[in-house]
Amino acid sequence: MIKNILLSFWFWSVLLVAFIVLILWDDDLEEGIKAEYIKHRMVLNDVNFSQIDKGFESARLYADTCEMDDNQNNMEADNVRVMMFKENIATWTGRLISEKALKSPFEAKFWGDVRLWNSDNERFRTEEMRYYINRKEMHTQKPVTAFKDKVVVTGLGMSYFTETQELKINQQVVIRIWNDQKDKKISEIEKKGMLNGTMPIAPPIENILPKKLEIREEENKESGAEK
Repeated sequence: MIKNILLSFWFWSVLLVAFIVLILWDDDLEEGIKAEYIKHRMVLNDVNFSQIDKGFESARLYADTCEMDDNQNNMEADNVRVMMFKENIATWTGRLISEKALKSPFEAKFWGDVRLWNSDNERFRTEEMRYYINRKEMHTQKPVTAFKDKVVVTGLGMSYFTETQELKINQQVVIRIWNDQKDKKISEIEKKGMLNGTMPIAPPIENILPKKLEIREEENKESGAEK
């Protein structure tokens, strides 16, 4: 009986038709899912968002275009400018610029010539930067340049904790300290001169008197000729 069914033309015909229907229905289902996904996403231009943590504004985000879902948990933005604030330090501010950004509930990713600086004279520049929201950590595995006053640190890979201002460069670390040697030497000479009471060295008196005598003689000759 089973062998007869397996060898039946109608059985394989029905199976083939069912398979084709399933494929076509699967395409319709995929299109429906896409339409539902697009329906629940929106694209905004020239956006300005504020991030509020416990009633305090912690960040402002500006972007040319921003694509997000309805609950704003996942966002993708272009030409991003971010201003950051601290709840316990009223005078502290930070700024970040990147070509693109992607935010999820757990992290924010910035890439494309990322530049970050704050009011503590700290600056960073890299190709990609991730911010882990819960750990309050800036992280990258790309080449990075960090500035602090006159100290410049370059390396590969970085971790920076915003709360403790702890910086860690993973490898290939190079530290440069910029110092204006000329200004330093001049200031040291001026300080020594003031302490010792010295004055600038005058030229020899022989180089001064003859010129004055010649001028007086010429004036006497001119006055005699007029008499």
